[in-house]
Amino acid sequence: MREKLIAEYHEMLAADEGLTAEFFACLKGAMRARRLLYGEREISVALRPHLLTRAQYERLARASQVLAGAFEKVVAALVAEPSLTDAVGLTDAERRLALVRPGFSTSAVTTRLDAFVRGEEVKFVEYNAENPSSLTDQAGLNRVLFEVRAMQKFAARYHLREFDPAESLLRAMLETYREWGGRETPNVAIVDWACLPTEHEFLLLRDFFTRRGVPTIICAPDELEYSNGKLRRGDFRVDLVYKRVIIHELLASCGETHTLVRAYTNGDVCVVNPFRCKVLHKKAAFELLTDEAREGWFNVEERKVIRDCVPWTRRVRERRTTYRGQSVDLIEFVRRSRARLVLKPNDDYGGHGVTLGDRAGAGEWDEALAKALAGDYVVQELVDLRTEEFPVFDDECWALQPMYVDTNPFLFRGRVEGAMVRLSDSPVVNVTSGGGETGFFVIEGEAAE
Repeated sequence: MREKLIAEYHEMLAADEGLTAEFFACLKGAMRARRLLYGEREISVALRPHLLTRAQYERLARASQVLAGAFEKVVAALVAEPSLTDAVGLTDAERRLALVRPGFSTSAVTTRLDAFVRGEEVKFVEYNAENPSSLTDQAGLNRVLFEVRAMQKFAARYHLREFDPAESLLRAMLETYREWGGRETPNVAIVDWACLPTEHEFLLLRDFFTRRGVPTIICAPDELEYSNGKLRRGDFRVDLVYKRVIIHELLASCGETHTLVRAYTNGDVCVVNPFRCKVLHKKAAFELLTDEAREGWFNVEERKVIRDCVPWTRRVRERRTTYRGQSVDLIEFVRRSRARLVLKPNDDYGGHGVTLGDRAGAGEWDEALAKALAGDYVVQELVDLRTEEFPVFDDECWALQPMYVDTNPFLFRGRVEGAMVRLSDSPVVNVTSGGGETGFFVIEGEAAE
């Protein structure tokens, strides 16, 4: 059904003589007007949204929610036995902050799993548990796509479900604030460094929260002040921090005595996500999911999802470990098995430092492995990726092109609401490294006559 409907959509595009340079300029202008930008670059590259069937989306959502619960069990185990935090590679400062009680029950309020969906198969490769971006993109890109006549006709024929992650984010933040002990509507500060390429999203979220009666500002960490148990930016009292600044960057720049860190540690401000989220954000947390010695941490459904959906992952160190039940020397195994493995920094973003073994020569792989041993990396079993044709446009024309596509569900207090969809001609699918996005709908069936 899905392939048939996608082919139908492409036929409608091919019949549209209005897809001209002038039209593409209007689409890009609409993206600029809606701040659908990464820095100065428009984020959409395709004339078609990503489409999943209801069964595919439900399978993705269920697996994501089960996995999020398993990750919370990982945090609980590490908090109960802090020496285990060495396994995920927390620094001393990150460990101290992870052990601070956030004042509410969940280790991460807003997260995003990076996933690939093909047929009935779902594979998760990373967990963005620190400060997932692009929450405002989905709804905005869907609106821009409705400028395309094929999209209008398609939506008239089929019932399409769409999502509003920004609304779910606000709801989750307010629920978390009440659990933390807040009684009135909080004053919110979106905190990150100034002049980042993601600042467009901050402006959209600020305006969205404010329209719904939640006073919100955007500020840099060095603008915050803390005294007499109150966190402020000038005259603006801050009750809830939507923390988009990355923890290790904040600590490296400002240290543990920073005002935000002190206010959080003293329980004087609600922080979303809390500093404890760093445990989950480390890619080495996937090792604790896929290590046979930890199976007892998880229930039957969690073990099944991990077995079916999570690739084998190990932190790169000289040691013995297991691979599919067999004891192996990890470094020797990684060296001779490059075609089925990928090396990734344990705590980085934007696709930085990723080496795909099936695309690296022996010398390049040996160099990447030496770098991994000298630093903090994980090795992960490669997911079998396939391309899908998308109608990609530029300033002048459009054409069907094979693209890698990932479907990255957003979770709010462990519940899925929509997904970020990225497209790239490279298997390292990332907007930061030059990829794009597109809209997202779930096909619910034919529209009523």
